[in-house]
Amino acid sequence: MSKVYTVPILSRGRVILPTEDDFLEFGGRTGARFRTPDPHKHVHDLVLGDAGRLIDLHNLPMSEILDFLAALGPRLRLSENPYLQDAYDLAIEAGGLTKPLMSTLYDRLPDMFDRATLEARVDRAIGLPYLDGWVPQADSGPGAEVRVRAVGCRHLHIIAGNVPITAPGTVLSSALSKGDCLIKAPSNDPLTANAVVRTMIDLNPDHPVTKHLAVAYWKGGDAFMDSEIIRTSRIDKITAWGGMASVQHIQKYLVPGIELLSMNPKYSFSIVGKEVFESDAAMREAATGVAIQAGKFNQSACASTRLVYVESDTDDDSIEKLIAFGELVYAAFQTLPDYFSTPADAPNPSLEAEMRAIESEDDFYWVKGDTIDGGVIVSKFEGKVDFSNELSNRVVNIVPVENWSEVLGSVDDTSQTIPIFPVSLRVRLREELAIRGAQRMLPLSTNLLDPVEAGAVPALPHDGNESLRRQVRWMIDQGPLA
Repeated sequence: MSKVYTVPILSRGRVILPTEDDFLEFGGRTGARFRTPDPHKHVHDLVLGDAGRLIDLHNLPMSEILDFLAALGPRLRLSENPYLQDAYDLAIEAGGLTKPLMSTLYDRLPDMFDRATLEARVDRAIGLPYLDGWVPQADSGPGAEVRVRAVGCRHLHIIAGNVPITAPGTVLSSALSKGDCLIKAPSNDPLTANAVVRTMIDLNPDHPVTKHLAVAYWKGGDAFMDSEIIRTSRIDKITAWGGMASVQHIQKYLVPGIELLSMNPKYSFSIVGKEVFESDAAMREAATGVAIQAGKFNQSACASTRLVYVESDTDDDSIEKLIAFGELVYAAFQTLPDYFSTPADAPNPSLEAEMRAIESEDDFYWVKGDTIDGGVIVSKFEGKVDFSNELSNRVVNIVPVENWSEVLGSVDDTSQTIPIFPVSLRVRLREELAIRGAQRMLPLSTNLLDPVEAGAVPALPHDGNESLRRQVRWMIDQGPLA
């Protein structure tokens, strides 16, 4: 019999384990079973209630919060932390990433808690003085009597489990914004947030940061849990990651006084200019860039490329060049390092069937590869495959376009990451991409082999918004102090 994992409820410094009289059993999306205390019996353990109870964290200097987080980081080494070892094993069974990729991501956890990095991040996003006190808005004149402070709020975070760094990232954002946070864990990664917070409890169960974190799993769409939690008396803000259906479900409970920060589904694609055909070096550079952008996290993230639009005609000579480019992309998939991208553990049967079905349509498509080692589909006309939303397991569709107007017309606020080759084309298109809703552009380059995009600049916007800054409430104190 396969192992049934234990997923406790963590409630502000307390560990609540399932018992014979208090448990429910659930399954992950791709396998595994886990038991947790019945969340319906513990809903009042999960919410803070009175916002006045945040005063301990509100009054705690940011320097002490940063010290606490920095002390936590070294305890999050996979090889030394039994909670993370269980989380890793369960995420492998319940999620879709391979062991080499999961190991790489878990190995990066201690680095996420680096004190200097966190201090720079919060100072850039919010401003340390605003979290620690009231900041005058001018040195003299009327503005000197206006002071502003960033105030922590009560949060519900409904996190995604496609990439496990979302969980520790949520813990960090809550602590850095001096907020109270209930994390609803996902079924494909139900233990990573739990492992981080349980390690925090071991470190100091009475620390104000620990006392303002709760973690639990309940099934998505549970009307009882959502109606009990999403009330203005218990929650100020919701951050929701996930599919359109789950976001729409949450919206049913929104009322004035509750703000939704929606990390709704995003789609990413690459753009390749005609300059790619000017030299073999340009072909290799862009092809490797496509493989990197599609291969990252084995194409499981919102930032992963699935469609590749190439500036090209559709005559026979042009299509032959596109196929040569596709060959290079496929070859590049096979050379990606294991810490970054790997063959899939299992095929995607539905996508595999679609690929095999269009192989015979050689007037319209060129197909190479599969859903284990990766694959490339070249459209021989200006149109993507009908199943483009299913592209996964490192399978991309290369689509010729004679001009960029049609591609630009499809850009909206669901367009997350758009890698572009060459640099001159990125500069030329960036203003129109920006006003249409695109949220990130970057080079199609061989220099992006980093599985975790922490970035050199802290507190970059995500999905078009400054999420950390939005997690606080801004209050004005106006008038003389005496």
